[in-house]
Amino acid sequence: MPRYSKTERVGVNAVEKIVLDEFGWIFREQPIADVGIDAHIELVEDGNPTGKLVAVQIKTGASHFKDRRDAIVYYGSISHLEYWTGHSLPVILVAHLPDSNQTLWVLIHESTVVNTQSRWKIEIPKTNIFGGPSKNEISKIFEGPPSLQKLRKLAIDEPLMRHIKKGGKVSVELEHWYNKSLGRTPVMVFIHDEDGNEILSQEWFQYYKRLGIKELAETLFPWSSAKVDEEFYEMNADGDDDWSNSLERAIDEDNGYFWEEDEDSVYPYTDSSGEVEYYRLELILNDLGKSFLEIADYLSEDS
Repeated sequence: MPRYSKTERVGVNAVEKIVLDEFGWIFREQPIADVGIDAHIELVEDGNPTGKLVAVQIKTGASHFKDRRDAIVYYGSISHLEYWTGHSLPVILVAHLPDSNQTLWVLIHESTVVNTQSRWKIEIPKTNIFGGPSKNEISKIFEGPPSLQKLRKLAIDEPLMRHIKKGGKVSVELEHWYNKSLGRTPVMVFIHDEDGNEILSQEWFQYYKRLGIKELAETLFPWSSAKVDEEFYEMNADGDDDWSNSLERAIDEDNGYFWEEDEDSVYPYTDSSGEVEYYRLELILNDLGKSFLEIADYLSEDS
């Protein structure tokens, strides 16, 4: 057996180059006591290290994988899986394939692995290129596992929930471009004071797919149930179209448009040139929102 193989070194060097040149982040190899983690990557924002880390396991060469049409499949031992899923950092598996000069990646998580009779496997889609185009998606992993990200999002929206619980009103403005294959909308969140004045609280641009407007609002704000902002519609609804009494619209699955003919249906208050529909929905606390506030109250109490 040869005492030295350059294969794994090639993979580590390739991944380090991508991290430095295409991401602009910090790569720290872990050469000592390797029990399943080859390196740490530290997120850098505007030239400043953030202290946010992701652990990386690098596998080099096609021999580590089974090739499928749309993915490569990695089979691992149970001990490695337990180590990775129990790690204090998010762990990504990076596959470097020198023969095709491809570098692919996937997040190691209980939701992405499949148990086999004696081992486990994970598919790495061939579209998961480890490089510049995936920078935004990979940067989200630094925020922690999906459960932690959901909790953080609830914490960010806590002031909105508090406002509603105190009897205030929160509404969101959304658009539906029904001739576009990919949904897109500005998201504008308004809080309303005691005098009924609205204040823009949050604003961003959102792409989405295969979601109706009500479902989109409740996905963006999972602590809420969304309904038509009746007060706003009374003042701003287009008088030429009585949308509330005309809910007949063909279902367009390609554009993610679904119309429900029941009391929970939402409808636009106006449209523009047959291209864009405008919605204003009021957000109401659901059971998740009420429960989160109870937990937040408990956590803020003195011992």
